[in-house]
Amino acid sequence: MPEPLAPAETDLAWHERALRLFAVALPFGLALCRAAGSGQWRDDLPALRDLGLLSVGLGGGASTIVTQALGLLPLGARTFRAALGSALGLAVAAWLLFALARRLLRAIGAGPGLASLLAALATLTATLSPTWQREATVGGGAMIATALGLATVGAAISSLRAIGAAPVLGVLLFGALAGATFAESPPAGLAALAGSLSILLADRLPFGRGSLRQKVRAALPSPRLALAGGGAALAVAALLLVPLAVRPLAPRAFADVGRALSAADLTGFDVAGPRLTSLAAWGREVGVVSLLIAAMGAVIAMLSPRARGIAAPLLAFVLLDTLLPARATGMLYTDSLTALRALAVAALATCSSLGAAFAVRKMLELKLPMARSGAVLLVVFHVTLVALSSEEAGYVADRGTQYAAEEWTDGALGRLEPSSAILVRSPAVAFRLWAARLLRGERPDVVIVPGNLLHRGRVAMSLIATEPELEPLLRDYALAGGPSEYALSKLADVRPLHVELDRTWSKRLVSHLAVDGFWLEYAPQPLGQSDRKLSTTASLLPIRRVMEAIAMPVLPDTATASVVAATLRDQSTVLAVLGEHDAAQAFLDEVGRIAPNDAGVTGMSIKHAILAKSMMVATNARTPRRPGTSAARGP
Repeated sequence: MPEPLAPAETDLAWHERALRLFAVALPFGLALCRAAGSGQWRDDLPALRDLGLLSVGLGGGASTIVTQALGLLPLGARTFRAALGSALGLAVAAWLLFALARRLLRAIGAGPGLASLLAALATLTATLSPTWQREATVGGGAMIATALGLATVGAAISSLRAIGAAPVLGVLLFGALAGATFAESPPAGLAALAGSLSILLADRLPFGRGSLRQKVRAALPSPRLALAGGGAALAVAALLLVPLAVRPLAPRAFADVGRALSAADLTGFDVAGPRLTSLAAWGREVGVVSLLIAAMGAVIAMLSPRARGIAAPLLAFVLLDTLLPARATGMLYTDSLTALRALAVAALATCSSLGAAFAVRKMLELKLPMARSGAVLLVVFHVTLVALSSEEAGYVADRGTQYAAEEWTDGALGRLEPSSAILVRSPAVAFRLWAARLLRGERPDVVIVPGNLLHRGRVAMSLIATEPELEPLLRDYALAGGPSEYALSKLADVRPLHVELDRTWSKRLVSHLAVDGFWLEYAPQPLGQSDRKLSTTASLLPIRRVMEAIAMPVLPDTATASVVAATLRDQSTVLAVLGEHDAAQAFLDEVGRIAPNDAGVTGMSIKHAILAKSMMVATNARTPRRPGTSAARGP
């Protein structure tokens, strides 16, 4: 009977099972402890999609089902139950990654005990990294897509590298998983497909021992079976994407914004970090030495006929991430390429363990002096990689200390008069308000008018049904792309009206505005300076409370800070246009207090950001202020 091309994960010893359980349970437990129990800007759009059944374009086919099922659990807030789905996705991805890493380590000749140990270290390095933990602590993160991608690649390895004919059930399972991955995240589906095709290409490389080429050709599915697998992929993808077509048709839909809306529309206040490849991020955060060890492990795997087909998908993940790098940090939305980044991080961690296994084996085979001590030190070095990887995750992924978004929501909605109306310019702010209403039942009496979304779906029709006096305003947006003084004043006559500033408004419209907390209140008639003075003085009090919540974590909540800073700049602009320059400067001074450097946004590492913040605080404490001057000046 021919020998299998790669040892499968069967009959693990008790200590190997314990290592696998530890590698899965530890990151899952940490993600569960760090999971969001309150609203976050990043999960507003996924919450509206998965819990409010809002149609927001491709993606989320699997996470919607998982979130809806977990929403039935009587466990914590709905935000936490949504984040629980991402944490479970992390646990499944960790289990699959351990199996893949162990199988690859066994394929290059590592012993069972060493293979399980290094596979556990590779799994912990990836699952405790900032990328994985950040996505596992919010609802609608990339962890479900990552787990599906790893499952698809695992099914492809089992099917294509089988001895003899490709198994029918294996090909059908691969097709179903590929379809589910595409429905959840098209970039993750692309990565899984590229990784599966790379298996065939790698097994046909000319170098290596043995006649592997004939074995691989024998494992290829027949054309009829390949069509059946493709049909399974299309059927599963179509089934999971049915809600995309039928959600806008629901008579009791939470909101209908059409089918073309996506995270790309969240451009109002978004602060996104630079696009970094996984190679650059790994070298900066973990170290160049580990990157060189990973490169050595990748070369060793590709030179081994047994291992190259298993290692090829990992190299495909890294290559795709290099060509399509994700943003280091998405403040107000999840980058669609984040699942690809998570797969690339898993690939680097696995390749690093391959390099360590090869070095340990060579040291023991050559019987060098103190070879065993050197091998132990090399394994201990990989234990430190786990600590390096998880250090930064404790700062960026701990949602339990991030309450600034909820504090902003309380201040923005809780202080409004009964039956108010809000004219919102930024889609991100509209989604935050809608998510608060969906998740917490917040202020159903308030009419939210999203100016930049009125042309989508049935948003305008639903608003007309709620408040007939909105008709002139909606007509102005349809004809001129903006409101008129008459339309705004007509609405302000029947409802207290609060707005976000549109910088294209004329001075005549601005003369109706007065600063009121997080909003600008629109009066039916133009106001004088005395009418604004009292509200301007009191407006900074709720904003400062949010600023304290922003600065509470070790790393400030940059998403909320960007929204508050934009609000203060708009209010300062209004006051400056109306001639109140001292009050305008006071609002700009507050902007300087909430614009600290943040990791990801400026490209610096978390450790450097914390150090910079500490130095800034120490400098401000030592610097004496002159009477009547401010600590910081805004731009």
